[in-house]
Amino acid sequence: MKCSDLVQYSPFPHEALHKSGMIGLVVSEPYVAYCAGSAVHGIDVVWGNDRGRSYPAGTVCQEFVDELESISGIL
Repeated sequence: MKCSDLVQYSPFPHEALHKSGMIGLVVSEPYVAYCAGSAVHGIDVVWGNDRGRSYPAGTVCQEFVDELESISGIL
């Protein structure tokens, strides 16, 4: 994934979010982040819909790359 890709959540582990049709725009290049002491690949996404009370539409959210799928070539 790269900056300006359109993404959605992968069916696993986010089946409900995947089915919601929520689409986001990648606004960063992938980076290494640390979660519970383990290195993971992160990326920043701006979602077109609210992603919960703490993340209204238009807020930059940190996401795990392996939990997203690119849909840029599909649309």
